[in-house]
Amino acid sequence: MGPLSASFSAQKTRLPLSPPRRVAVVGAGLAGLACARVLADRGLRVTVFDKGRSVGGRATSRREESGRVFDHGAQFFTARGEWLQAAVALWEKASVVARWSPRVADASGNVLRPSETWWVGTPSMGALAKCLANGLDVKLGCTVSTVARASEQWSISFWSAEGDAPLIHESDALVLALPASQSAELARSCSSVFSDTATFAQTPCWAVMLGLRGAPDFGADVFEDRASELAWAAREGSKPGRARFAGEDAWMLHASTLWSKAHLEDSPEAVCEAMVAAFAERHGAHAVAVAYAKAHRWRFARSPSCEPKLHVLVDRANDLVVCGDWLASARVESALESGRKAAEHLLGD
Repeated sequence: MGPLSASFSAQKTRLPLSPPRRVAVVGAGLAGLACARVLADRGLRVTVFDKGRSVGGRATSRREESGRVFDHGAQFFTARGEWLQAAVALWEKASVVARWSPRVADASGNVLRPSETWWVGTPSMGALAKCLANGLDVKLGCTVSTVARASEQWSISFWSAEGDAPLIHESDALVLALPASQSAELARSCSSVFSDTATFAQTPCWAVMLGLRGAPDFGADVFEDRASELAWAAREGSKPGRARFAGEDAWMLHASTLWSKAHLEDSPEAVCEAMVAAFAERHGAHAVAVAYAKAHRWRFARSPSCEPKLHVLVDRANDLVVCGDWLASARVESALESGRKAAEHLLGD
């Protein structure tokens, strides 16, 4: 049994009278993996599809060819719900996660430690996704093009990275764990699950992976200013379990939503130049040598908090569930809770 489901579904060993035998989950971010983990641990046959090269979605890490590793998406997570607190206790014991207590500077320059516990994956943020995916049937490099419902069965058409023609996968139930617009695009042709919901607008975020040589102690490990073009800067080495690359200080920079939207189609090189300049200007780092800089665009990074928090969209007649953090708030805990609730709907819990 996986560490996640062991904490909040191990007591529910009785399956419904007629659960779906086969479930396809589209999306291997934390919501999709949490859903798949619970279902698989309850005996269902689950297949997960994702177009990426690794699991985790935005809660992952990027390893460059040089060997540098950056948490270029989600930076940390909190555990406010009882079920996640129980899971985190197991993950911490298994060295999947660890506590991070950085020095955090706000827009006014005040430096404090976080008032609640911040958690990170170890040795990188992607460790949590890998833990959830362990033992699951995950098909990476597969892009789902269409889904269709007929004869109480789902037909998922997908392209593999090596294939020159689409493949078909059949399942009894379907979970869409994708950004809002992508879930809607797949679901609208065969379900009314999106018809009565407002548009869930997800906004982009430019992220810059930065390696500095000769960097001083800037007085804080995290700089946060949501009103600035540089909304977040974090020293990767302040997180537990991180290895230092060739004497460099690795920093992760995230642009604000407004700046990212305004510069959405800028080249990665231009984004790097702008963000590095903003970091240098703000923290007096003009004399520091930039050893490495690379930008990554998250097109669907953030979403406004949804009220009321839906957590999932459900089409019971068609055995379809839609999940994702965008149905509650853009937090790791929201993604995990959404995936857990999606599984519960299919199990009848």
